[in-house]
Amino acid sequence: MNSRSKWILGLLVAVGIVLANQEARGERIGDLARVQGMTDNPLVGYGLVVGLPGTGDTKQSPFTRRSLVSAISRLGVNARDLLAGIRGHNVAAVMVTARLSPFQRKGARFTVRVASVGDATSLAGGTLLMTSLRAPNGQVYATAQGPVDTSAPGRVGERVNASDPPEGRRTSGMVSQGGLVVSGVPVPFNGRHHLWISLDRANFTTAARIARAINAATGGRPAVAEDGRSVQVGIPEASRGDVVGYMARILNIRVTPDRTPLVVINQQTGTIVIGEGVRVSECAVSHRDLSVVVKGKKVVPPVKDASVPLTYLARSVTLRSLVSALSALGTRTDDMIAILEALKASGALEAEIRVVG
Repeated sequence: MNSRSKWILGLLVAVGIVLANQEARGERIGDLARVQGMTDNPLVGYGLVVGLPGTGDTKQSPFTRRSLVSAISRLGVNARDLLAGIRGHNVAAVMVTARLSPFQRKGARFTVRVASVGDATSLAGGTLLMTSLRAPNGQVYATAQGPVDTSAPGRVGERVNASDPPEGRRTSGMVSQGGLVVSGVPVPFNGRHHLWISLDRANFTTAARIARAINAATGGRPAVAEDGRSVQVGIPEASRGDVVGYMARILNIRVTPDRTPLVVINQQTGTIVIGEGVRVSECAVSHRDLSVVVKGKKVVPPVKDASVPLTYLARSVTLRSLVSALSALGTRTDDMIAILEALKASGALEAEIRVVG
């Protein structure tokens, strides 16, 4: 082997090592996308929470009393004439919401969320009566019942009036494992000729990379990116009897996604999570008694009042620096969320904001 051949061989080995390292650093397709049909199904229902220590709905919510009479009547008690005599404030009308995970069979348990729809001041200490949960098609897929947990931290629980409970208004909560599936959603896979992989976050580059990675791993061209979110995968004839096993191998293939900087905000708990690469361009922000200027080394105060605190930041700073500066000035979490949303609306925040909770 001459020196030129050795040089080419060494180059190929080096390229192979680089590609292997890139593949090892990549992420599983299953962590970036899901197979069509593996989506959650939203459920909703109307129910009653009983056993409240005087913090339930008042006469200003007459539908609560009617609902209670209706529930008692379904249990065989003639309570139609008792409507005017129901005066206690230990019952609250609530909406019950949940998401039914895919492949859950009849008898499976899951957690549901309840939220008051009347004028109850707290659901603490209450118990949700059996409630039917319906899908958008109107069919009942689950029921829910159990004690309500209102101990979630954060802004839930603030006192509005002096007459509110000491722990504050807690008008929403969770019923842990209170949901019960009564009718599963069948999702057949075996025998299918094609399946579609749906990306959690639409991105043309990531979809194209997923299709190329699948084709390279299978040695053919079964995958094609249809758009920025969907990748069609053909099932070989030999694997149509075991589509689950075939897709398990596909979902374990590693690719390098095209990342978009992300900020996640949970308005229920006041939590802010800042992803990698989030930056702030030149801007000026004035919120309540706080002013922030992001501009080169020269800062021009946006207000004339010298008592307004200012923070000085370099141009195109990281969001982490901005949040740290705001925290040092004692900025409240809800104010910080408002500032981030205003920065995004103005185009100064180079990231996607996702609101959850």
